[in-house]
Amino acid sequence: MDVVAYLPRLLQQHLTIVLGSQHTLIPVQGWEELRDAVSQRVTDVLIADPVADGSPRTDILEEIHRQYPSLPIIVYTSVSGGSMRSVLELGRLGIEHVVFNRFDDERRRFRELIERVPGQALSDQMLSLLAPQLAKLPVTTVRAVELLFRSPARFKNAQDLSAAAGTILRTLYRQLDMAGIHSPRLLVSAARLIQVYALLRDPGRQIKEVAARAGYSSQWQLGQHMRALTGHTPRTVRAYIEPEQFVKSLADGVRRKLETRRVHARSRS
Repeated sequence: MDVVAYLPRLLQQHLTIVLGSQHTLIPVQGWEELRDAVSQRVTDVLIADPVADGSPRTDILEEIHRQYPSLPIIVYTSVSGGSMRSVLELGRLGIEHVVFNRFDDERRRFRELIERVPGQALSDQMLSLLAPQLAKLPVTTVRAVELLFRSPARFKNAQDLSAAAGTILRTLYRQLDMAGIHSPRLLVSAARLIQVYALLRDPGRQIKEVAARAGYSSQWQLGQHMRALTGHTPRTVRAYIEPEQFVKSLADGVRRKLETRRVHARSRS
């Protein structure tokens, strides 16, 4: 998971400890830099203190929330008059995740919040739908698949997934095939398409921009992957497909080839 944060030094130090080695912290030094970071890179979670520079500021967070509603925002701040006013103002806009320093930022609790924020909901749903297949895999492979869906930007191809699982690609293919998942390649595509779906929900984003930010070489390649796994084009997905329906299509897609093969095998017997 990639976390962009604008925080005072002490809060940033604690957040670094909270995230540990499994997540990546991208610190910024000002409000304009925060806005640029969010617009220029795929971000899983944004964490900011509205009084990070000493005076209450909510305008940039309001703007980011309006432009990128799919991006989870967590307010991490210390208790003060200015911070409380900012928290109330942001809460009225729908930014409801708030952590107060020295009150509820205990390491485990804070990390659990970061990992379960709404931006992870689709990934969690996907993992739940694949639970019967994942239950048949080695623990190290399951952890790699979980990391894939929670931080898809870290995985470019099937080789990255096999490396995370600590096995060679041929073995990973065999493990997944026996579990009922067609291939690591399709898993990587599915995780990337969940990221695409979240970006498509943001108003004003062009499909070409979404494709580039999600790591596709072209809008055409995105369309090919989307149709292969869901049967829909990106435009149709953006306009008509609800989140639960989309994730179910992906889950069916990564199992589709194997299920079809079994149907054919039964028809020949």
